[in-house]
Amino acid sequence: MTIDMIGDMTGETLKSYDIAVIGGGPAGATVAALLTGRGRSVVLFEKTPHPRFHIGESLLPRNIPILERMGVLEQVRAIGMYKPGAEFISEDHPNRQNFQFTEALDPNPSYAYQVRRSQFDEILLRNAAARGAEVLENCTVSDIAFGAGEHRIAYERDGAQQACRARFVIDASGRDGFLAGRLKLRSRNKAHNSAAMFGHFKDVPARAWTTPGNIGIYLFDHGWMWMIPLADGTTSVGAVCMPDYLKSRRGTLDEFFFETLKMCTKLWSDLQSATLVSPVRGAGNYSYTAGRAFGDGYLLLGDAYVFVDPVFSSGVFIAMSSAELAAVAVDEALKRPERAESLFRAYQREVDKGIRRFSWLIYRFNAPAMRKLIMGSRNIFGLRSAVISLVTGDVYSKNGGGWRHALFRGLYHALTICDYGRNHGWANRRRGFLAISVAEDEVAGRS
Repeated sequence: MTIDMIGDMTGETLKSYDIAVIGGGPAGATVAALLTGRGRSVVLFEKTPHPRFHIGESLLPRNIPILERMGVLEQVRAIGMYKPGAEFISEDHPNRQNFQFTEALDPNPSYAYQVRRSQFDEILLRNAAARGAEVLENCTVSDIAFGAGEHRIAYERDGAQQACRARFVIDASGRDGFLAGRLKLRSRNKAHNSAAMFGHFKDVPARAWTTPGNIGIYLFDHGWMWMIPLADGTTSVGAVCMPDYLKSRRGTLDEFFFETLKMCTKLWSDLQSATLVSPVRGAGNYSYTAGRAFGDGYLLLGDAYVFVDPVFSSGVFIAMSSAELAAVAVDEALKRPERAESLFRAYQREVDKGIRRFSWLIYRFNAPAMRKLIMGSRNIFGLRSAVISLVTGDVYSKNGGGWRHALFRGLYHALTICDYGRNHGWANRRRGFLAISVAEDEVAGRS
């Protein structure tokens, strides 16, 4: 049913808003709350009622100031597990590397939280509603007709076809990519392809972590695994695997998950007394970019614009920091339409800068040279502090990290050359990933 038909059937004047936001995840909920704080009328469409499950449970320290500015930090503190750092454990190295956030170039803040995303995302969405956004859950946008200065949005809610008007549209629909798909903006990112399997366990012993609250990152031949302690006493455990390994799967997702965990003996030893208390799930990675983050009357935000990795901790931070940038740009563009193009170009440049810095590390995380740098990390020239700053989410500030990051990249390339055989073998394996597809989402017992 078209927008015009909906209007004709209702015979009513359509309700108008300044901004329509598609998607109620961290990106959409954050931008909606910030825009209402600027006096804008906002409607937010979210297809799934909250709370709902989502992976990506480990936040970064640079999320903390955003949560404070949003007025929700105390709520997040109440449901979160205090996270002071990250521990890296390798089958090929005898000692752990304990990266404490206090060692960063700018250690303020020096902590983050591990959260159940169902709780965290609901806090953000309810905050948007409390600030004045009209939040419509169980609501799917079906069509948009862009007009001169005002756009008509058709949506279905509780089985009823409805429509409204908005001066501007923000697509924060995540991997659904409502506008990017319709406008054919999306292209696959050939630099990255991986997928994850994960579940939640109880009774994981405290000895699994050197420092309580840390995320544990375990490196193994086919990727890496995580162990994330949560405030309710459970532990999120997952494996991010290279696609050629995933294609070797035989049997059920549960069976393959446990077979994979056993490959990392240091992690598996800590799971002997633990019990799986959730379904095993899978999340595929079709890494992509929309190429352009804005157009006439719309802007793409968070995963709706670019998606790098399903589980790397940068995702929520990029979503929320981008939302802060977007709120300023959209508000100013509505005040001064003649500046819209320059405002949105500046928005895209800043977002792209952060994504590039995270992506460089993510794309090379499984490379032998990168693992050697991480596991043998020392603070010569402040390099260790610079790397820790990157994993805290410090990708926008100018604190002297730039030249150190450049030096770190130089060392990576030097090690790649010095150990050419191993790194060349990994590079060849990585190139083969492009021809391999993996399932996007799966729950044990259902494919």
